[in-house]
Amino acid sequence: MPIGRRLMTGGRAGMRALPVLALAWAALGGTKALALSLTTANVVDLLDQANAIVVGRVEAVTDGIDERGIPYTEITLDISETIRGDLAETYTFRQFGLLNPRRTADGRRKMMPGPAGFPKYVPGENVLLFLRPAAAWTGFRMPAGATHGKFTIDAGRVQNGLGNAGLFRDVHLDQGLVTERDKRLLTTAAGPLNPDAFLSFVRRAVQERWIENGRMTRAGRPGGPRTPPRSDPDDARRQTPPGRTPGPNPPTAPLDPNASIALPKGGR
Repeated sequence: MPIGRRLMTGGRAGMRALPVLALAWAALGGTKALALSLTTANVVDLLDQANAIVVGRVEAVTDGIDERGIPYTEITLDISETIRGDLAETYTFRQFGLLNPRRTADGRRKMMPGPAGFPKYVPGENVLLFLRPAAAWTGFRMPAGATHGKFTIDAGRVQNGLGNAGLFRDVHLDQGLVTERDKRLLTTAAGPLNPDAFLSFVRRAVQERWIENGRMTRAGRPGGPRTPPRSDPDDARRQTPPGRTPGPNPPTAPLDPNASIALPKGGR
């Protein structure tokens, strides 16, 4: 049964869930992103949806409630490689929801953690993130496909929160591009991947513009060139949290209640 119908038929519980669903919807940037979070996003979807792809280390994870009363988790990354976009060095962003439940300052409302299916971050973990543009209203930011687009890198392995299930399902890549390494990736149904092989695959896809040129597509989807989302340089100003001053090279992601906040190094 579709989510909307379940909520409508769920009585008071369903009605109470509506505001949370609406905020989660906004946090993910709209219908397409939420649809991907409820199904399996493959690597084509991740590349198609992400306007920034970075490798880095999670330095800090905190949470709070902003001046609009919206709960957030704030993640600070130390970026070691930018595969797509212009993020570098230290980057801080927010996503919807707290780390743990808490009451508002007046004690009248209980604020909840981020919805199930939202990515979780742990200080010290090494990650590969396929980041969507920040939400226009809140500035919050999420990986493409939510937990599908957040990968943890360990010694000899890389995988997302779903164990890479479906990551290469329905992926069509022009035969002239396929290497022996690629063949092993493309035939992997689930499970950890070799990080060197996967990162090399992603770098080539971005540098050679496979998505933009229609050389890598999702089966069943109309082929042809596509254009991944781009950042609006003016969005960085809208993402700067109250009381903070944008740095000399402000990030390009926008602000939203379920989006993230980008800060240059030293901006915290």
